[in-house]
Amino acid sequence: MGQFPTNLDPALEFNGWYVFEFGVGETLVKFTDTMQIEPLLADSWNRLDDLTWKFHIRQGVKFQDGVDLTAEAVKSSIERSLKLNPRTAEILPIASMTANGQDLTLTTKTPYEELLGNLADPLAIIVDTTAKTDTFAQAPIGTGPFKVQSYSENKQVVVEKNEDYWGGKALIDVATFKYIKDNNTRSMALQNGEIDVANNISSSNISLYEGNSNYNVDKIPSLRIIMAYENLSNEFLKDPAVRKAIALGVDRETYAQTLLKGTAVAAVGPFPASLPFGAKKLTGYSYDKAAAVKLLADAGYADTDKDGILEKNGQKLELRLAVYTTRAELPVLGEAIQSQLKDIGISIKLETYESVATVLKNKNFDLCLYNVNTATTGDPQSFLTLYFKTGGSANYGGYSNQEVDALLKKLGSEHNTQVRYDLATQAQQIILNDNADLFLVTPSLNLISKKTVSGLKMYPVEYYLLNNRVNLE
Repeated sequence: MGQFPTNLDPALEFNGWYVFEFGVGETLVKFTDTMQIEPLLADSWNRLDDLTWKFHIRQGVKFQDGVDLTAEAVKSSIERSLKLNPRTAEILPIASMTANGQDLTLTTKTPYEELLGNLADPLAIIVDTTAKTDTFAQAPIGTGPFKVQSYSENKQVVVEKNEDYWGGKALIDVATFKYIKDNNTRSMALQNGEIDVANNISSSNISLYEGNSNYNVDKIPSLRIIMAYENLSNEFLKDPAVRKAIALGVDRETYAQTLLKGTAVAAVGPFPASLPFGAKKLTGYSYDKAAAVKLLADAGYADTDKDGILEKNGQKLELRLAVYTTRAELPVLGEAIQSQLKDIGISIKLETYESVATVLKNKNFDLCLYNVNTATTGDPQSFLTLYFKTGGSANYGGYSNQEVDALLKKLGSEHNTQVRYDLATQAQQIILNDNADLFLVTPSLNLISKKTVSGLKMYPVEYYLLNNRVNLE
């Protein structure tokens, strides 16, 4: 794996993604490979009214420590996540929950159309909360086909078959997940037989496997966007002219087709064009160096000392761009952005990190490249709310627009699917017009395995990987 959890507590940060990938945790519902919702730990549900949902928890399921899964256990697990992670409260606006045997009744604070999709988020992985508190970070007790055997921080996780798994015993006994953050090293480990599977091989290496009869290659369009946060507290980035010039000054098509060798497509807005609320109805930006130069000149920027960098009010137009290395494409894109923006008079200093989580949290950036899954619920609401609503937990650039906030509020209670898509499109166009952030490319996903491996499949939401059907000859 090219990325790894900070620990194994699914309620913290984005660790739940890995707990699901490792086959350890499960949620009430899950997505199919076409983003349809299907039962998992809940085998049925019914919406009683705009605010109230009733779930029946599957009979006969046990946690990996032998404790029975009941509605009360589900309630306690969700409450734990709500307490520990503010993002949970954003995606699950729960007013109350009541448990009676295998029936869980859940009431939301407002009508909330995304509830089912958000219950599939790994933040809502169901764990046995009666386990000792100090065990969650290294060995959470879930309901999945595998349980944690050992955890080595930033190194590896070993999982073993859960003999009592409700869905049938796994076909393999043990699986080891190794953290190999360098793409070339990860690819070499697959070629020399050190590992059986590698995820998200970079564009520079994937040709080694395509058409090679020794490997399975599963490659699909992603739901991701590679974007650059823009810190709107920066004096230059407060200027709409600078943000628009940046949007005009980067060549997305060249990034996708040349730099990333066709493993990405140029982006227009936050969502891929494949989604019904995606880019097709939006007006974005095409590369236009001349227009970007004119825009900055008209806004009063000039290169008075003839060093190639514009100035205004005695200050040089210099910005810092943070990139992280666990996504191989980001440093490549960072260098391209640096070069192209210099052509329009903007100096970019690249700052490289292994992770930008702290950088974003502390707002220690001007621009920050980020690769993020935008539609983990198959719906636009969560991503737009977390990233662009005033005060959203992932709105690290500090963007705020009352019209966008109002549209997202309407989106939260609108039942009609097409109207929801229209509201999301309107909000995206305003975000684009404001140049709240810089949207670059949509990458593809890949999973490469030896021919001896079967049962693995890439899913658009990415957090499904090891299951009880995976086998090794």
